[in-house]
Amino acid sequence: MCTCVLPPLTFDACRQEFATTPQCVQAGFWYATIQLLQLILTATFVPSGDPNSFDVAQESMKAFITFADCLGLYYTFSARKLALGAAVVIGLSWGTAESVLHRLVPLAVEARGLQFTWKHTLTSVEANISLGTYMALAVLMWLWVRKPAQRTSIIIVIILQRFIVPVTTSFLRNSAFVETPAIAVAAEAAMMGTFALLSLKMSSS
Repeated sequence: MCTCVLPPLTFDACRQEFATTPQCVQAGFWYATIQLLQLILTATFVPSGDPNSFDVAQESMKAFITFADCLGLYYTFSARKLALGAAVVIGLSWGTAESVLHRLVPLAVEARGLQFTWKHTLTSVEANISLGTYMALAVLMWLWVRKPAQRTSIIIVIILQRFIVPVTTSFLRNSAFVETPAIAVAAEAAMMGTFALLSLKMSSS
């Protein structure tokens, strides 16, 4: 009869498996820094236009600038050795920071009105979609650092997520379904779920 003795779970192993509070705060800080960089690039290179209309060139430039998120996550994962669970938590931190910076003020101010509107409900749904999107992106960038053999597949998925999806969502929201934004949000949720499943499958392979 043989017995299997598991190695003791050390403190360093726990720190690698789960992101610590300082790491989550640092991830939020890096997100804010990347967002500031994106705002500067957008103001410098993207021509101004009607925010409620669809311009494929303008939306393509905006989507291209969002690749800066990949650089921030790459730096985060290359600077220290983290496990997959920590990568997911850091992605959650990035998504939370995105929701706070972009949606907290409208929800806190406008949603307190007496007249009900579906706009704020859709904004809340979009916040949850954003969380899933950034968690999937964090997993992909973690795979980029940890599994170089999969980089060809990873870059294809990242291009689809950071470029094709934002342009498609903008088209649905501002051109195809202007009167029914819920359809655009539902399509965005479906695309987010697809990329989340792809990230999960790639991380388990």
